[in-house]
Amino acid sequence: MVGPNGAGKTTMLAMIGGDVRADSGTILFDGRDVTRLRSSQRARLGLARTYQIPRPFVGLTVFEHALLAAHQAGGLRGSDAKASAAFAIERCGMNKLANVPGAQLRLLDRKRLEVARAIAGRPSLVLLDEVAGGLSDTEVVVLSDIILSLRDIGMTFVWVEHVVRALLATANSMVCLSGGQIIAQGTPTDVLQNEAVVESYFGSAALIGGEQ
Repeated sequence: MVGPNGAGKTTMLAMIGGDVRADSGTILFDGRDVTRLRSSQRARLGLARTYQIPRPFVGLTVFEHALLAAHQAGGLRGSDAKASAAFAIERCGMNKLANVPGAQLRLLDRKRLEVARAIAGRPSLVLLDEVAGGLSDTEVVVLSDIILSLRDIGMTFVWVEHVVRALLATANSMVCLSGGQIIAQGTPTDVLQNEAVVESYFGSAALIGGEQ
């Protein structure tokens, strides 16, 4: 999902995830009405999310972060929780960092940890909120490859992102929000070439293939 600042993208994720209560309407997840459920209840149903600014616990290791998420979000215990945590950090390429505390992680690793924490509870849907922000081109490729590998094993992602090249590398479909309204949807190429999207989001067509 793309759109200019203030379009409502993060608010939408927060409502789906349960961090913000919807004023009206209905939120359906896997055919179930979750509008009035708390975020913890939605997590147990298989809904996870990341946040724009990763804030790991400075004293917990990477593995302990994933294990805590498996406990709290996934409701897993014992060997199941440990196996799920191990799976999460392995899929995010963090095995060598398993015993490193959160305070020592660089930005890319904090971003990867956000994804690992999200998937440790074995969700079916993950909401990604600008996880590629602030990364170099090479780091964006690393993160995109992780998302692709998880998508290939059956996880579904809704990814709000300003780093368009990351979405072009991973997304099957795209939606553009502006002023809280959907102004275009379809394949990433079709959406990014849509005249209304160019005017609202990019300002000029030159940006489509440029820095973003």
